[in-house]
Amino acid sequence: MQSKTIFLCATLITFSLYCCNGVAASNTKHLTFLGTADLQGQLEPSLSSIDLDGTGNKTQVVGGISRIASIIKKTKTESKTPVIVLSSGDDLMGRYFNTFQGKAIIKLLKVAGYDIYGLGNHEFDHGSGMLGEALSETDLTTLCSDLNIKGTALDNSCLTIFITEYDDIRIGYFSLMTPEFAYVTNGGDVTLKEPTFSIAEEMISSLKKENVDIIVAVTHLGIDLDRQLAAGVNGIDIIFGGHSHDYLTQMETINDTLIVNGGEKGTALVRLDMELDANKRLLPLSAKYSLIPIVASIQEDPNTSEQLKHFTDQLPGAVILGSTDKEWHLDKKSVRSEESSVADMVNDLILEKFKVDLVLNNGGAFRGNKVYPAGPVTDTMLYEIDAFENDIYLLKIKGQYLREILEHSAASLGEGGFLQIAGARIKIQTNASVQEITEKNGKWEVNKKGNQLVTIQVRNKDNSYSPLDPEKTYSVATNAFLAKHEGNKYYWFNQYGQNQTNTYTTLYSIMSMAITQNKTLNPPAPDGRIMLVTDK
Repeated sequence: MQSKTIFLCATLITFSLYCCNGVAASNTKHLTFLGTADLQGQLEPSLSSIDLDGTGNKTQVVGGISRIASIIKKTKTESKTPVIVLSSGDDLMGRYFNTFQGKAIIKLLKVAGYDIYGLGNHEFDHGSGMLGEALSETDLTTLCSDLNIKGTALDNSCLTIFITEYDDIRIGYFSLMTPEFAYVTNGGDVTLKEPTFSIAEEMISSLKKENVDIIVAVTHLGIDLDRQLAAGVNGIDIIFGGHSHDYLTQMETINDTLIVNGGEKGTALVRLDMELDANKRLLPLSAKYSLIPIVASIQEDPNTSEQLKHFTDQLPGAVILGSTDKEWHLDKKSVRSEESSVADMVNDLILEKFKVDLVLNNGGAFRGNKVYPAGPVTDTMLYEIDAFENDIYLLKIKGQYLREILEHSAASLGEGGFLQIAGARIKIQTNASVQEITEKNGKWEVNKKGNQLVTIQVRNKDNSYSPLDPEKTYSVATNAFLAKHEGNKYYWFNQYGQNQTNTYTTLYSIMSMAITQNKTLNPPAPDGRIMLVTDK
């Protein structure tokens, strides 16, 4: 698994500017918000590579819902001002989700002291029915402001707006879901209200009619859209965001809207201390923002730990998600030296879900390195195959660069950089001139053009095929390793790709959602989309 770097401070990283605005300190009121996002079902502590003090990454044990609960409960007990705990979604994932259908994670959020829960897209990965049943057994306040839920399993399980009152301060909340909701999860009959910013304005208007003093948007949009929301929509005091897995080392302020993000996997707890003037108006410049690392030295909350153990003791060795009637060949030869039936299956699922022209994933992205027999498909099996948990990226790129990319794939035959594809068919002459790439001034460039590609044909909407057009711009789905990090020397995506978008969906998610829907998942027979020849 690729390690992800999060810069935290072992003490509190605090952004704090003070401004009295002519208001005496005795007339001010205070609030504290705590929270996380994208917990991803990581209820137990885990090893992670984190920079806690600015001296570089150190692999250590971090996170765990029992330690998060300890901080939450200690803060609530010791604080003389209201403390509100938020989650901005994508908490229902992983083994506890698969085994207990969301009920264990939601119960532990409540036990840990969370107050408000904004849904993310992964909450719907097993369908709205499972989510609705899990929510029906909790009194944890859940928001789904921009989702059409009437007549669905979520009807009466979540709220459009929510208002609380503390010390005469009325706080209004609403939530926003990623605009990609329709194709990054299994929403089923639950659909998204659009456009997002117009829905936000409606929510703000509704809350103002209720005479709230503070408006909090619990968003699952990602930091870029959070910034656009703050810039384009008036009336939001705080955006508590998620979806993009960002921990902000400093709070951001746009148009007097404060933006924080809950990070991922519970490795740190966000804290935001607010000050209000005598008229109960937020004083943005007096806000204090902190990240609290959830490290091994934090004592676990006994009650939460006991509840977690109750579920952990029931976890099976592996969770059966469905079955397959065919062997899954994930040995290196199958994914790096020829067309792979498993890669075809996964790439075709991506092609269908994201409605792109082509899908390109390197053979090295498909792990396992063995043949899985026909029979049960388990969560551990899928995690082994998607060991790197690479996010799927969408982008647009011209045909001329796709030709160079596919030439590089041909040159990588037998290695992890050999591409498995969907939406196209290619013929590779293995004994022809091979492309060569060198690094110059810190950038990769083609030193010698290859001539291994005999044909490249792209599938049309009517399932016919046309030759790759060098001047046409194509939509492509690939993975973060290639698109963002130029892995295996695939620099073209980063240098020439346009409109790059992270779907925050992984190969595991794609396979898991498919088998949840269909109960079986069978790799098709190779269809000749990659042909290897020694002459034209």
